[in-house]
Amino acid sequence: MDGAGPGKTRRAARLLTLILVAVIMLSVSSGCGPRKGTVMWFEHSTKKILHDHTDPLGRAEYTLYLAGNEYEACQLAVRFPERQPEFTLTASAPARDGNAAEEVSVEIFNEHYIPVTMSAPFLAVSPDEDGRAEEYPDALYPHSGPVSLPANTTQPFYVLVHAGREARPGEYEVLLTAKNGDTLLGEARLTVHVWDFVLDGAPAMTAVSDVSRYSMAKVTDPSMGEDEAQRLYEKYYEFAVEHHISPYSLPYNVLDERADKYLDDPRVTGFRVNYGDDDYLRAVAEKLSRKPEWLKKAYFYFLDEPGDEDRYMDLVRMSRHLLEIFPQARIVSPYFVNPDMYLGNDALEYCFGTVNIWCPKLFCLDRDRPQNIYTNKQLGKLAPMADRLAERRALGEDVWTYVCWEPGEPYLNLYINMQGIQHRLIFWQNYLLGANGFLYWSSNYWDRISDPWESGATVNWLSDRVYGDGSLLYNGSKVGVDGPCSSLRLEAVRDGVDDFTYLTMLENSGMSREEVLRIVRRLTASLTEYTGNDDLLYRARYSLGSMIEKARSGR
Repeated sequence: MDGAGPGKTRRAARLLTLILVAVIMLSVSSGCGPRKGTVMWFEHSTKKILHDHTDPLGRAEYTLYLAGNEYEACQLAVRFPERQPEFTLTASAPARDGNAAEEVSVEIFNEHYIPVTMSAPFLAVSPDEDGRAEEYPDALYPHSGPVSLPANTTQPFYVLVHAGREARPGEYEVLLTAKNGDTLLGEARLTVHVWDFVLDGAPAMTAVSDVSRYSMAKVTDPSMGEDEAQRLYEKYYEFAVEHHISPYSLPYNVLDERADKYLDDPRVTGFRVNYGDDDYLRAVAEKLSRKPEWLKKAYFYFLDEPGDEDRYMDLVRMSRHLLEIFPQARIVSPYFVNPDMYLGNDALEYCFGTVNIWCPKLFCLDRDRPQNIYTNKQLGKLAPMADRLAERRALGEDVWTYVCWEPGEPYLNLYINMQGIQHRLIFWQNYLLGANGFLYWSSNYWDRISDPWESGATVNWLSDRVYGDGSLLYNGSKVGVDGPCSSLRLEAVRDGVDDFTYLTMLENSGMSREEVLRIVRRLTASLTEYTGNDDLLYRARYSLGSMIEKARSGR
């Protein structure tokens, strides 16, 4: 039957009402003066803004808070009743006391949408809509020229601010100007508040992920030569490190002197060393022992997700041999299965003395659901995994967490079709657990898709409900960028690592860990209890910055 039904009519009427309310609200605001019929509003960076989203309570003004040597962002959403074929959004140079400030910079990015099936979880849709295609924003690429915006479609732009190390504390003003061709559509005012402290460049936690040369070349240009692949990989590597992700593989072999600048880079928090023959292992041990900071970053990761007793025995056997040659070697093997062992109560106990970076899948540390990791024989007999790993941390070993295509809700993950706050709070949960690292299996797994800009179903043989797994980057070649492009999820990871650094700085300033945890628990009390309210996250972050600033000034 053709024509609009009563449901569509009601939705259309509601949409019109929301637009009219927003126009009235923004027209009377001093922070944003759009043309009649134009809607412009600010959102937090963690908001996933769908094309049909309107928000009459959207912010007409916005203030960003960040430290020196930090990135932080917000979004400006626009919606027009008519198509805008030559839309541009520009940012004025940040000004302090009326003068341009070179130490603070602003970049604007287009947000590209990735198709997601509405039958996937985590989408709030009514049953009669189930199965239809939806689009979620994720890929980010520079807004360097006019774009065409359709009528009655909400389009967000990602506004990324960077404060340099030398940025003076205080407030900077930025004016965002929207135009269609030469026609002014509106202006929005952004205030940037720089805290009176600086992040030193070395994140307080380790975050590692693979960046695949194969996938990079496959999607960019399968015919590229080795020299071009090396040049491009170095760009991908630098981009990842700038986002607090240390790729598994250094651009050069660890024994190559060209690797030294990466080993010395404080932003690099980890790198994988390949398991080779004994002579190679001795040479690696000799080189890395020259500097304690190199040893602290190096790790061996030669066996992934052991699933039974035999594989755990292989892990321990190889680890023991490695430690005989290289006693200071750090060894990680991500796991989510904990079989009963002939020797020892379980695999965890069996690995004591060999593995020294413990990396369970995040949901294995849920104290309320021990069955996520323990067998029936182990239930009630063994202490919660989180408590046992806390003991290993007290012995000087590391505890990392990881996620992949699972777990899904009620746990946090990095799916395209999750809200940004669900990505960022992973790192608050790491602090809650006492973990000091995060591993993500890949940042550009494009092996089974031809174009990540068009498909986020990277692991559809595992699940047809997961989008973006193992893919936090996009190939810039698609949009004329020589190197990778970021994603909303990768930006949330960088921000989450910075949040972890803030929490650590606050604890190091003299506040007790329990006092810091009280702040954390306002946002996430356990692995399945966490807020979906973006405002609460930003209020908590504001509190952290204020307290750090106060502690450092001695007030």
